[in-house]
Amino acid sequence: MRSLLKAQWVRFALGVVMLSASLNAQAQSLTVLHTNDWQSRFLGFGPNAEYTPETLNDDSTVGGLARLATLISERRTSASSKGAVLLLDGGDFSMGTLFHTITRETGAELQLMTRLGYDAVTLGNHEFDFRPDGLAQMFRSANSYVESLVPVVTSNLAFDPDDPADDSLQEVVSDGLIRDTLIIEKNGLKIGLFGLIGFDAAEVAPNKAPVTITDQVATAQSRVKQLREEGVDLVILLSHMGVLESGNGTWGGEEVDLVKQVPGIDLVIGGHSHTPLHDPVMVNGTPIVQAGSEGQYLGELQLEITPGEVTVMDYILHPIDDRIAGDPEITELVEGFKEQVTQQILQPAGYYFDQALTKIPRTLTREYEDRVLGNLVTDGLRVASGADIALTGNGTIRDEVWLGDTGIQSVSDLFRLEPLGIGEVDDSPGYPLMKVWFTGSELKSIFEVLLLGYQLRGDSYYPRVSGVRFTFNNYRPPFDRVMSVEVGSVEGGYHAVDLSGADDRLYSIGGTTYVGSFTWLIDEISYGLLSATPKNQHGQPVADIKQSLIDGDTDLAGVQEIKSWKAIIDHLAALPDINNDGLADVVINQNSDELRIIPQHSLAPSALMKNAGAIAKTVYFIIFLLLILSVWLLLRFYKGRRKTV
Repeated sequence: MRSLLKAQWVRFALGVVMLSASLNAQAQSLTVLHTNDWQSRFLGFGPNAEYTPETLNDDSTVGGLARLATLISERRTSASSKGAVLLLDGGDFSMGTLFHTITRETGAELQLMTRLGYDAVTLGNHEFDFRPDGLAQMFRSANSYVESLVPVVTSNLAFDPDDPADDSLQEVVSDGLIRDTLIIEKNGLKIGLFGLIGFDAAEVAPNKAPVTITDQVATAQSRVKQLREEGVDLVILLSHMGVLESGNGTWGGEEVDLVKQVPGIDLVIGGHSHTPLHDPVMVNGTPIVQAGSEGQYLGELQLEITPGEVTVMDYILHPIDDRIAGDPEITELVEGFKEQVTQQILQPAGYYFDQALTKIPRTLTREYEDRVLGNLVTDGLRVASGADIALTGNGTIRDEVWLGDTGIQSVSDLFRLEPLGIGEVDDSPGYPLMKVWFTGSELKSIFEVLLLGYQLRGDSYYPRVSGVRFTFNNYRPPFDRVMSVEVGSVEGGYHAVDLSGADDRLYSIGGTTYVGSFTWLIDEISYGLLSATPKNQHGQPVADIKQSLIDGDTDLAGVQEIKSWKAIIDHLAALPDINNDGLADVVINQNSDELRIIPQHSLAPSALMKNAGAIAKTVYFIIFLLLILSVWLLLRFYKGRRKTV
């Protein structure tokens, strides 16, 4: 009996060991390295002249693709000892620096991603900045320079069969350079990937037309089902949708909402919101990760995968700075791209890539309380357009001007201030400048819309202006908060603008076509409560934005567009050289630090009524009637009580 029990225990113990071994054999490790929102930031943060990837610990710049390449190689080698390794990206790899100006000819960003060994990337909204045909050219060029181009996965693109403007991009999809889904097999793991462009990303990509973005939830449900039916062990979403911090340590945003609605996604590699997530956002057991933006971090996520379960074992965001030596081959490739930029884009404008132009006394930020940068940018737009007023939005200024160790700024640094856009008639990089005219009362309508946009949608919509200053009162109703408008400058003085509508004098507004186009939509944005009609200098309505373009050389045939990036660089280069060192100096003074949008919040009757329009007067009248009604009801109530007593 004892020997029988002993044999049974032996068999039981062997069974436990074999079961444990079987379970351990099924558990596999996967390391996912990830980035997002490169935005053509090949040289990192800081004055470009101070970026020294070939040496260590001698500069304060952050990022740089040569350093990223080294770190990827190191982390891939280290992680491969544990199991399979993937390198993925969440989109917006292009647009934001001088390098993107040659992307149609070189596909520089896709070339670099291929050379760094990315397993898959997705598209973001900025990939469409040069329109569908420009994106198609980017793919064709990159594919001609490298073998086996990096797989690009985007699942919710829809093409217009009746519009030829997206045919070239549709051919890129047909040729497999952009894929709907992708299955990768590594170390016996079958990994399925799909990609999504989010709702907000689609909204801020006007140049994608006639391409449209299909419903994200329906697309995700379909692709998850498809990939599961194909027997994948893991489903990964490459997302250009974004997350938002909701407060109290909780997270929301499109990526969080999608995972809540679509089961079966095991991992989200995020992008678009530029969020450095130092811990995964866990939604129903699914990790969402994002690595900031512009090559400042490399994310590293270690997963353990067993049948039916994915477990996060470890996660870290690796900072990228000059403790990491740059990969010399990537540095050499980037230097070649710099030469191409100079020859193709800058020489015709009278500049070169590394040319030192300007010196700053401190970092100039895009924070709305920091007025200097916004004032300098809009001053440059006003000078170049020859307009009475220039305006832009805080979000269209794409970068700070970083002090670094010397404060010296090169052409490539200053280009980043207003880098985006494409011509209306010449198809070259950069938004062109336009100019239209409005009456004083219409100026008030424009500023009302700008104010409300900022107050509803945040700091990115904060207006920056030049040649004008105006006051507003938040105690007044929306669309009727502007109390006064003055046109002029600190140096030349200001004069008040008649906002009553009785004066038909016209004032010109200059800016980029991207920002200026909203002036055609004042009636629509205000739901018909306000009106403004863009006009030429003779007061005739301008129907088409192309009719508002400023011609930079009337001696040549056609319109010679003035690019916003060149207007700003020209303005900063023309500032006085205070210390005679050959560099223009940015000085913090009364003009550069001027407060041009002036809050004057008050319940005083004079402040509530100053230049009040029909909206404010109607609201005040309704409030007055409600007060009268309240008093009448109160008197009736007390009168009734006295009778009962």
